[in-house]
Amino acid sequence: MRLAILFLLLFSVQIIVAQDKLVNSENVLQWQEGYSLRVEDYQKPRKANDSYSHTAYKIEFYPSEVLVDANDYIQGYENLTVVAEFHMDKSHFNPEYEADLLPFEQLTFDIAELYARKIRRRFEELKEKKERRFSMYNYEYNLLWKACLEYQSEFSKASNNGWESEDKIAEWRNKIDQELKKLQEYAIKPL
Repeated sequence: MRLAILFLLLFSVQIIVAQDKLVNSENVLQWQEGYSLRVEDYQKPRKANDSYSHTAYKIEFYPSEVLVDANDYIQGYENLTVVAEFHMDKSHFNPEYEADLLPFEQLTFDIAELYARKIRRRFEELKEKKERRFSMYNYEYNLLWKACLEYQSEFSKASNNGWESEDKIAEWRNKIDQELKKLQEYAIKPL
């Protein structure tokens, strides 16, 4: 009996550690209030054909391994959320000639969090309706992911990929900050 309890305890700890590592590994940063990306966070070696600075981000389902049964029902749908992640090993930045682009890159990541909050809000609406079908969550995720990409494109064009004036970047900073504040109730603490 003691052996079974010990095995169960070790298995539970391993699952918890594995889940934590999926979100906060050494190569992934979850978006956090008050944390700004630093040059050291960009760890991908730049290759000759790489563009200027690049912030690789994702809005990931969490838990990352969603269990869905044959009827498309999510097991534990109440816990389903999304996380905005910065991938250090896929992001590159050269401070020698791109130092002025760091605020632009931060805003790129902030937009990811903005849309993660929009997705969380929509997920909460679905949960209130007791919606359990994964296809419904995935559909809403895909709609908002597409909107995120469009917003990122609009931001990139308006700011000339970060090369625009500091005033233009500050204008976008204010706009994005206001939108994040409106959705503050959908912010999550780092997982």
